Amino acid sequence: MKRAFKLATIFNIPVEINYSWFIVVGLIIFTLTQGYFPNTDPGLEPIIYWLMAIISASCLFASLLAHELAHSIVAKRNQLPIHGITLFIFGGVAHMSQEPSSPAVEFKMAIAGPAMSFFLALLFFGLDTILASLGVSGPITSMVQYLFIINVFVGLFNLIPGFPLDGGRILRSILWHFYRDVRKATAIASGFGKTFALLLMLFGLLNLFHNNLLSGIWLIFIGFFLQEAADTSYRQVVLKKILSGLRVEQFISKNVITVPANTTLETLVNDYIFNYRHHSFPVIKDDQLLGLVTFHDVKEVSRDKWNTTTVNEIMVPISDSFIINKNLDAMDALTKLVQNGLGRVLVIEQGKLIGILSQKDIMQLFQLRTEIEK
Repeated sequence: MKRAFKLATIFNIPVEINYSWFIVVGLIIFTLTQGYFPNTDPGLEPIIYWLMAIISASCLFASLLAHELAHSIVAKRNQLPIHGITLFIFGGVAHMSQEPSSPAVEFKMAIAGPAMSFFLALLFFGLDTILASLGVSGPITSMVQYLFIINVFVGLFNLIPGFPLDGGRILRSILWHFYRDVRKATAIASGFGKTFALLLMLFGLLNLFHNNLLSGIWLIFIGFFLQEAADTSYRQVVLKKILSGLRVEQFISKNVITVPANTTLETLVNDYIFNYRHHSFPVIKDDQLLGLVTFHDVKEVSRDKWNTTTVNEIMVPISDSFIINKNLDAMDALTKLVQNGLGRVLVIEQGKLIGILSQKDIMQLFQLRTEIEK
């Protein structure tokens, strides 16, 4: 099941919204409706506050998208491929298939996001000044002032020197330049990020004890998210360094369990899935690879039809999304594994199936080499 849906393509960059984004949108609208705008413009009808909140949340969404687009455009200008942008519960992320090639590129990419946020803040400040000179006041100016404040906050928050925030990436670029070691630089910057996340969560708990329920929950959520992101980002850097230069053929599973195309789903489940404990199997007919059948595909079929439905009828036909060459770089293979959502890819040589590579294979290699290098 996909966790995001495509919104649009901007500057040839696909933009997706993770379903968790709706959680934060709901919280923002609720906070603005119940607290912020009733304080800035007391005495208005509730429907007016709701409209102000919805418009402001939409403009905030556009501001965050502009922030991520700034990162992506700078990355593309520095020959870094951007596969898309996903907006999720606490902001957004630009998906890169490779890390910046130098500290200078990292710095330029990292600074672009906060620079865009401050630019937008300046635009809203200018608009507020113009409205004030024209004698305009009320809901419109309150929304403009909110967008000025929130863009300043987004810019400043992202400049905090804790990885993976933009400020953490700026710090990493400086450390990377100084130490000439991206792994060490990432470890230090991630440490700052985890420390800041812990402080946020502690401050959130203090807010809960002082009956500031909403702000306390916000701070704890953001702190928890940053801590997880810092850990994940560091592991990704270590993984890329360990896998750098390795080829798929070095750790594929060559004892491939295949399923004949005429196998019924009942047989597939009992004799293959339960027996070998894999979630997907290559499908063959007369030694010809036809596709891949997954446990998810089986679950889509009613149980009373398992005896009459064959694997050939429900399999995913062979496609480039789960086919790789044995000489492919390990990191490129891992990227394909993540993107296809199947957890496995089939290794082909001269049209023949010679092995299978799974995320489990890569992670086992990663863990072993990590232990050796300790």
